Amino acid sequence: MSATGIGLAVLIDDNDIDLFVQKRFIEINNFAKQVITFRSPVDALDFFEKANELPEIILLDLNMPVMDGFEFLDKYLQFPEKITGCSKVVVLTSSSSVTDRERAQTYPCVIGFVSKPMEVKNLNDIRDYFQSEAEKKTTIVVEKK
Repeated sequence: MSATGIGLAVLIDDNDIDLFVQKRFIEINNFAKQVITFRSPVDALDFFEKANELPEIILLDLNMPVMDGFEFLDKYLQFPEKITGCSKVVVLTSSSSVTDRERAQTYPCVIGFVSKPMEVKNLNDIRDYFQSEAEKKTTIVVEKK
């Protein structure tokens, strides 16, 4: 994560209006340097298979035709760790189902569950998560003798 935010974010949602609104919201709030959108989880999986640059964050809708968000996660986690280890997932959905929330939290890559529409607080929480993870990686422990 850079000082200005996330480098690359991927947004997966079958609804054109939701894609437009959420992408614009992310851009206005300087959350990510680049946002790539997919209307189809299948297209997103193809991207992950071939991408040179992987996103730090995937914002994933659950309720989509052909392949839902859970099916996407199942297939995504079959990729090698060099792919799945680069990205964290935030479920971004209109679903208020407790069952969906609990199920989403069983996936090791899922760090959050956000109800649409996304709010500035949600972006700040995600930033805070990445900042704390970055600090954990850069903390140096000096032992005194």
